[in-house]
Amino acid sequence: MSNTKNVIKVEERLAEMFKCLPESVSVNGNMRLTPIFGYGDKKELNAFLKIKHTDRTRTPYPLIWLLYPYGENHSKTNVTVNGLSLILATQTNASMGNVERMNKTFNKVLFPLLDNINKLFIRANITSYNEEFELTKYPNYSDNESADEHAGIFIWDALKVDLDLTITDNCLKNIRF
Repeated sequence: MSNTKNVIKVEERLAEMFKCLPESVSVNGNMRLTPIFGYGDKKELNAFLKIKHTDRTRTPYPLIWLLYPYGENHSKTNVTVNGLSLILATQTNASMGNVERMNKTFNKVLFPLLDNINKLFIRANITSYNEEFELTKYPNYSDNESADEHAGIFIWDALKVDLDLTITDNCLKNIRF
């Protein structure tokens, strides 16, 4: 009989945790929305957004996108990801000035979402997180104005969060916010 455990799939464990996040307020403040999680490279992200915008059943924002590629170090009961990149994004209006943008999208949507993700990683019984991350702000971010490989096809305000995270194979317990 083998003692080998199944490989821990980072995408599945993150999806499981992100389902525990509280709703976020919409940019205009009139709705509460559940964050949507996805993963892949820029091509996959653009395909995802095209489908979501064509579908029209629900806005794809706020979006949490696990950016490929990344590396994993596996042991018997956990996986460690160094340099995990998450894009937190919400659709924006290109005509907003920086003060309005900071107040309406970053302070109302993106920073509260980031705070909740940090709380999630700290409080989840399946993660080990040193509470350190690198943050890059992307105001008014689109494929048309940026040659950066991570730009999307829609106009966003976004945060890119780079962090190290260890995820175990334990059963996820309830998380309170």
